[in-house]
Amino acid sequence: MGRQLAPAALIVVAGLADAAGRSDLALYALLAALPVIAALALDGYGRLVSGERGNAAETSLWVVALFLATAGASVPSFWSSALVTCLGLVGAQGALALVSELRRRPAPLER
Repeated sequence: MGRQLAPAALIVVAGLADAAGRSDLALYALLAALPVIAALALDGYGRLVSGERGNAAETSLWVVALFLATAGASVPSFWSSALVTCLGLVGAQGALALVSELRRRPAPLER
């Protein structure tokens, strides 16, 4: 879950910068998030292919986030929609990570 904090933080920074009227800073934050998102998408795909404990939904969300961040950074008219959708994807991935973390934790011992 710690690996997901970097792109999530960059996307949130981009959203806050855009809301503050600093679209240049928002664009730079989104551009900085692109290689991190790509690395996480490739890592998730590698885990799925190798049979490790990969999560198909999480990997799919990273791929969609990569597409939206790339499209938002390259097409100015698509910028706002892509940023809002990326923020929604960050929330969905946070919920998925929380659910998978809660499933992994052992139940407390009862006496």
